[in-house]
Amino acid sequence: MDIKNLAHRALTILRIIGKIIRDVSDRLVARFPERIRLPSKILGAAILIFVILVVTKPATRPLAPQEKAWAVSVQEINYGTVKPMIPAYGEIVAAREIDLRALVSGEVVEVAIGLEEGAFVKKGEKLLQIDAFQYENALEEAEADLLGAQASLQTSQTDFENAEKLFAKGTVARKYLDDRRTDYLVKKAAFDRLKIIVRRAKRNLENTTVIAPFDAYVSNVNAREGRLISTNDHVAHLGDANNYELRFNLSDAEYGALLNAGSDIVGQPVTAIWQIGNRQVELKAQVRRVGALINQSTRGVDVYADVTDTGNAPLRSGAFVTVAMESSELAQVVVIPATALFDNNIVYVVKESRLEPRRPTILMRASDNVYISGGLEEGSMLLLTRFNEVSPGLLVSVQ
Repeated sequence: MDIKNLAHRALTILRIIGKIIRDVSDRLVARFPERIRLPSKILGAAILIFVILVVTKPATRPLAPQEKAWAVSVQEINYGTVKPMIPAYGEIVAAREIDLRALVSGEVVEVAIGLEEGAFVKKGEKLLQIDAFQYENALEEAEADLLGAQASLQTSQTDFENAEKLFAKGTVARKYLDDRRTDYLVKKAAFDRLKIIVRRAKRNLENTTVIAPFDAYVSNVNAREGRLISTNDHVAHLGDANNYELRFNLSDAEYGALLNAGSDIVGQPVTAIWQIGNRQVELKAQVRRVGALINQSTRGVDVYADVTDTGNAPLRSGAFVTVAMESSELAQVVVIPATALFDNNIVYVVKESRLEPRRPTILMRASDNVYISGGLEEGSMLLLTRFNEVSPGLLVSVQ
């Protein structure tokens, strides 16, 4: 039967039902007073329409809930040999730095032209001259005393030797020999003491001239011609111009991770970047020693590396640099981003579009990377995307 015939038959049935309802309602309303018959018909028609709408209302069926698949990024796990790079910040310092001080007192009578802020001085160059008048006189006086003591010692020595010969022949008593020996020993002690005084006077005279102990850059100059300086007064600060060290700090965690991984620190190559305006200078260095104490301000260990290649840059102490230190090679390791590690060192792998938790074996951490030596299957897909709904069994879609 086609749709048109069905519609015709349904319309006929509705007309019959409507006529029956109308007849019934007319009989019922005829019993009411004339004034309420029309409102009663209207109310009845409304009730009828409501009933028809309720009866013919289409049944609604709830939709079956659909599970959402979260779009995620993954990393394939492939173990291999890697060289971790430990990032840090550091500064360039001179390998040798000294505070040059006056070893004798006196008036400054000459100051070298190069003894000024930022100047370069060469090893052996004369920097300062202190008035040597009193030190020359002291040396001459000590040398004169030494000559007198030497003559007296020679006379005493001759007398002692003669006394020994006479005593051997039995000509003189032992007391005479002992007196000559005592006199000789006293004269010899006086002579030796005067030699020391002469050496000290020579040293003081030499110290009136202050020279540069190595090639250096000068700073913090505190000596001027005509000034009276005392022993141990500060003259200038000298920083080695040829040899530099790179000093940087490793945190407790980084230092401990290197030790746990069995990585050597001394001898490891280091690369440093010095930013000079718009230019970047790459410096090469090699770790020579590690600080003996934990730095209380940074809670880490200071590391010192000898700068082996300056990149033809005019280095100065205090230059701030970014540092990258190579660690020893680590075998059978995979590098994952630190953001892939969730609470309690848990990671998730995607298996058949579902998340499964894993607890990897963490070898070390460095900056934003984590180095894993086990706990994840080769070729498995590691979840990289972080979101609050992450949980075991969650449906995901790999992008």
